[in-house]
This record gives sequence, structure tokens and C-alpha cells, in this order.
Amino acid sequence: FPPGQRAKGVATWSGFAAAGAIIGMLAAGALLEWFSWRSIFISSAAVALVAAVAALLLSPNTKDEHPSPPDVSGAVSTAVGIGTLVFAIIEGNERGWTEPAVIAALVVTVLAFTAYAWLGMRREHPLLDPALFGIRGFRAGAITVLVQFMAVFGFFFVGLQYLQLILGYSPLKAAAALVPVAVVVLPTSQATPHLVRRVGMKATMTVGLLLLSAGLFVISRLEVGSGYLPFLGGLVLAGFGIGLSGAVGTSAITGSLGRGQQGVASAMNDTTREVGSAVGIALMGSIYGSHYRSSLPDSLDQLPAEASEAARDSAAAGLHVADQLGARGAALADGVKSAFMDGLSASLIAVSVIVLAAAIGCLFRAPRTPPASD
Repeated sequence: FPPGQRAKGVATWSGFAAAGAIIGMLAAGALLEWFSWRSIFISSAAVALVAAVAALLLSPNTKDEHPSPPDVSGAVSTAVGIGTLVFAIIEGNERGWTEPAVIAALVVTVLAFTAYAWLGMRREHPLLDPALFGIRGFRAGAITVLVQFMAVFGFFFVGLQYLQLILGYSPLKAAAALVPVAVVVLPTSQATPHLVRRVGMKATMTVGLLLLSAGLFVISRLEVGSGYLPFLGGLVLAGFGIGLSGAVGTSAITGSLGRGQQGVASAMNDTTREVGSAVGIALMGSIYGSHYRSSLPDSLDQLPAEASEAARDSAAAGLHVADQLGARGAALADGVKSAFMDGLSASLIAVSVIVLAAAIGCLFRAPRTPPASD
């Protein structure tokens, strides 16, 4: 994009990145209404094939005339670091943070990222130059996008279960219930460049993260009988935050680097999204799971071992067990739903605090105005 239209292009890009997740869940929900779960993977493969052909025919050729050699050490160290971090988050909540395997995973995470930074500073062509994180706009944008996607995909993991297990929605209806996020995100993303010009990057980035944190906190206050409308209120509030923070975060990353480094900028933007999504699902899923199990009623011990273990594994299984018990299962179903809400609340509060911390960091450390584009 030419510099004059780059902000609009970035806003559209970031808006569809967030809204695309909703569109995918909506399509998946529709497929589950009439077909097997396998149809989701088959149709996704077909869409990917169509996109690949379109990219081949329509995308401009941006091949580097003098490509640098691959940074194998950087690729290995970052993959190991992210993988062990996700493992440690999941196992730490499952087995305890003092378990040797969890401690070992955290140590490996630190060593892997230290190796990435140390080797990257000494290579002529690193996978991702660690020095880029010294650029305030690049650093603030990367943290904003990472935290935003951590919150969004972690929320999808537990939010969809609330709609299906507590409100009793079908997969399609549950996905449709999340559509208001996409409706809010797309226009908000388009309006973000104008807000940045009027109030500055720092203010827009901070407000976006604050709105996202507030929306998640509102949803964390729900109870079993709250219904959909309070959920929708928090959803819309979070949607405004997603639209603002995603667009301005992406713009900060791409605007911090010159035209010749836009490939690095776009790759970094996508990497933060993928890493944030993986960490968010692991973090919120683990916190939800541990609180859910600890809040289950003691009456679960009176059930056969297989049924009791199934109920502890997931709320869906717990409700299925309660349904099999007939009239005797009503109390168990209430207990499972209450335990689910305890897990939902704990996981949402945890991630809303992380988003709030990122907002405070942006308030003090993000650049006031966007970097100059070339």
C-alpha cells in the first residue's frame, strides 16, 4: 500500500483477522447442524486450497532478489520456547506448579528465549532481530496484538461452552450469538486510523485494551441464570476494544519498520496473533479446568468411578452424566453448571487482569504518535 492508504489497509486487515474467527465458527456451527464434525476439516481444506490458488494468481511477487540464509537456531529456539511455555501453563494448572516436569519446562522456556536473543544479536540475518523490540512502537504493537489475541481466543474457548452448556444453544446458535463481535469489530477497525490522528496512538491503544479488559470482566460476573443479554453487553464492549487495539497494534508494528522490512512486520504481526492464541487457550483453559474441578459437588464421589471421572474431565460430560440419572440428576446438573461458572469467572478475571496490565504499560511506554511511514 502507498503510505497515504496504508493505515486504511492495515485497519481492514486487522478487522478481518478478528472477524474471521467468528465467521469460521459460524460456518463450523452450520456444518455441525447437518453433517459430521469431519466436514469442518474437509471444508477448511477446500477453502485453503481456493485461497492458495487466489494467492498464486492475484498476489504480487515480492520475492527477495538476495534472500538471506535461514536462521535454523532462531527457528528451533523460538519453537521450543513457545512449546514448553504452553506445556508449562497447562501442566502447571493440572498437576501443580512445583512438579518437576513443570519447573523443567519453565526453565527450558527461559533458556530457549535467552538463546534466541543471544544468538539473534550475533547473527547477520536473524529470524527476527531482537533489536527490533527496542523500538517503542514495534514493542508496544507486538504486546498489544499478542495480549488481544490471547484474550480473544481464550474467551472463545470458554465463551462458546457457556452458550452451549449453560444456555443450551446449538453449535450454530452459539456461533451466531458471537456475531455481534464481528459487527462491532469491523467498523471500529475502520474508524481507528481517524481516532489515532485525532487523539494519538498511545490513547487509542490504551483505551482499546481497557475496553477489552472491561468487557471480559463484565462477562466474568455472569451467573447460571444470567442469560444472554448480560453476555451480549460484555461482548459488545469487548468488541470495541478488539477493534481499537487490533488495528492500532498492527499499525504500530508495520509503521515502525521501513518499506523494505514490511515482510518482517507482517510476519511479526501474524506470529504475535498465533502465539497469543495458543497461550490464551492454554492459560484460560487451564485456569477454567482447575477451578471447575475444585468447585464440583461432593456428591460426585457417590457415582460410579467412570461416571465421576468423566464429569471431572469436562462440564459437557458432567451434564451428560446428570441427564442419564433422570430426576436424580437435577442436583448434579446444578452443581456442574455452578462449577462451570466458577471456572469461567476465574479464567476471565485472570486474562482481564493481564489485558489491564498491558493497557497500563501502553499508557506509560507506548509512543504518543504513530511512527512516520515511508
